[in-house]
Amino acid sequence: MIQRKDLLTYQFYKKERFTGSHSGMRYLIRREGEGELEEFAVYVWPGPYGFDAAADEEKVRRAFPFAEASLEGIAEYLNQAYEKRDWRP
Repeated sequence: MIQRKDLLTYQFYKKERFTGSHSGMRYLIRREGEGELEEFAVYVWPGPYGFDAAADEEKVRRAFPFAEASLEGIAEYLNQAYEKRDWRP
């Protein structure tokens, strides 16, 4: 289970992206857009490949407001995405 504390701090995402995995599911969280269009972009896809090597058609994207409070919702979304699919290779 992915918990909020596993997703680092809000300040981290202002400069960096974060990738992780959970039992065969890979994910990427990053800031996209600028100003009023700024958001968290969350991608999930099956492993074993990293984001750049995985086929685009395997990636699912979901957006969240770029705010600290969104990180709790992102953790919930990642757990829901994991439970909806068998991620084993």
